[in-house]
Amino acid sequence: MIYVAKGLEALGIACLGLGLILGINSPTLWIELYLFLLGIFFFLVGWGIEKIIARRQKLKDTS
Repeated sequence: MIYVAKGLEALGIACLGLGLILGINSPTLWIELYLFLLGIFFFLVGWGIEKIIARRQKLKDTS
């Protein structure tokens, strides 16, 4: 499950980079905005999953 979380974080960062590149080359900024929001969403979902896994691991270690 940690690989899924890290994969979502990497996908989010990739969307941000792609949005920056496409936003520079595109006459409109909508694609940059959509990819920015999508990247932030993926990153936060992956980060949240990672935090849940860490919390469960910490509870398991203390028990």
